[in-house]
Amino acid sequence: MDGAETQSTDPERASTAKRGSYRAGFLFGTLSFSLTVGIGFLSTIVTARLYGIDVIGQFALVWAPVAAMWVLSTIKEQQALIKEITGLSPREPRVTQLFAVVFTFSVALTVAVAALDALVCLFVFPGPLDAPELLAPALVSIAGYTIVTNTGWNIDSIFSAFVAGRQLFWVRLNEAISFIVIATAVGLAWQSVWGLVIATIGASLAALLHRLVAVRPFIRARLSRSEYRAGLNVLPALLRFGLKAAPGQMAQGISQQGGIWAIGMVAPVAVVGAYSRALVIPRSLQQASLRITEVLYPTLVGRHTEGDGHGFDRAMIDSIRYEVIGMLLLGAAIGGAAHSVLGIFGPGFGRAAPALALLALYPALSSISVTQTQALWAVDRPGLTSVIALVRLAVTVALLIALTPILEIAGPALALLASYLVVIVFSGAALRRHLARPLRATWPRRERLALGVAYAAGFAAAHAIERALPSTLALPLCLLAGALAYLAALLLCGGLNERDRARLAELGGWLRYRLARREPDVAVSPSDAVPSPAARGGSRETGRAAALGTFLRSTPLGRRRD
Repeated sequence: MDGAETQSTDPERASTAKRGSYRAGFLFGTLSFSLTVGIGFLSTIVTARLYGIDVIGQFALVWAPVAAMWVLSTIKEQQALIKEITGLSPREPRVTQLFAVVFTFSVALTVAVAALDALVCLFVFPGPLDAPELLAPALVSIAGYTIVTNTGWNIDSIFSAFVAGRQLFWVRLNEAISFIVIATAVGLAWQSVWGLVIATIGASLAALLHRLVAVRPFIRARLSRSEYRAGLNVLPALLRFGLKAAPGQMAQGISQQGGIWAIGMVAPVAVVGAYSRALVIPRSLQQASLRITEVLYPTLVGRHTEGDGHGFDRAMIDSIRYEVIGMLLLGAAIGGAAHSVLGIFGPGFGRAAPALALLALYPALSSISVTQTQALWAVDRPGLTSVIALVRLAVTVALLIALTPILEIAGPALALLASYLVVIVFSGAALRRHLARPLRATWPRRERLALGVAYAAGFAAAHAIERALPSTLALPLCLLAGALAYLAALLLCGGLNERDRARLAELGGWLRYRLARREPDVAVSPSDAVPSPAARGGSRETGRAAALGTFLRSTPLGRRRD
């Protein structure tokens, strides 16, 4: 599937509609992560300074039922849709048929769950939470998700199926910028939880309008009644897949939101605000794995269907490796300087430093778990993912009950990390028989051990600088020291392999080409690794040109030569 480009049969869109490669999707996913996380981090600072710790805590409570809805209002029908249309051409009538019936079902289910969610809020906010003033913002947030956010989420399944990383990148960037602009504009005039509610819904609306324009090359807007009825005939088969995966996703949503509710019941709203701000940083980093799996899932489906076991292994394991390498680098620097990081948000947030030091590991564990889940879906084991997630939920609830009253703000963080370890261990055991080669062959133990050593070195370096210079102004130095120590330890301990060096060489060649603005001398078909010049019988210069051609042809950023 890597590098495949399927032209649309519709002449009107034939010049723009094509299926992207996984490598290009990965590139745009990484770029999307970098920019949106940077903007998101800026928005957390701005909103914390503008609204204060109490309003941040109120919004965390308001958003908790909406975040739970995110997983409760789906039976993973979008994943079933992606799997069904992965082999189709853009704007093929069947794409519209399947999307229409899945979207109809999604809307109906979301409305039903929204009604139940609203009923729970009517009881919880005036009752256990003792915050009746937050009921109205919570209900409006639920309505905004139902009408706006859920619609955009469904459209994203089309982008994912066609590995449209470029389009997803611009949509995400639009949403991130819209949020910070709206939140700042409203916050300057009105420092209320309503400002954050308005900004969240407004950003989702701006992104939805963008999606409606960007999706046109991939799906037709016209659909007859007979075509819709034909799509309905396929819906039961799609739902059977989703029903097996849905309980697990519901359990996952409850597990992730349990910490906010647990702290809200035993601590003041200011503590909730501090914890939510500590949690929002690793959650923003977690978006990296979500951006990558948007294009990874159809790739895994295609390679499993074609019987490409080695390609399946590389796509899954290397995706995990690169995500974990990046997440642990950021986690080591941020966790080691946790107090200084939280000091950026203003007074009071520093009390969550112990939680952030732990939660810094959350994105790395999440990236492994998410990719493993996608792989199990790709090999038709959605039911197993639900069983594993239910075990995780039991572990989470037990640890929340046991640890939160004792450790308060650190308790939910420990519960979250422990529950992710449960998922990783069980999912890894289940995937073992689906791998073409043992894990130790594709990802040697030495490389995995190197990651642990690198994380410890980065964390220690960042924390040492923070203790020597306990000031928010010294934060850049803390982060830089942590990152450099992490990278040095990773390289010295052998954390990178030949595949990594080959891909870095390809990327370097592409960057040199873009800077020089000249075409390569030789272009070859894409591959996962760059063959040596000797293997091709050519000179070093020929080898470099071929490596450059490999990278250019595997991404939409270069021009294909005729």
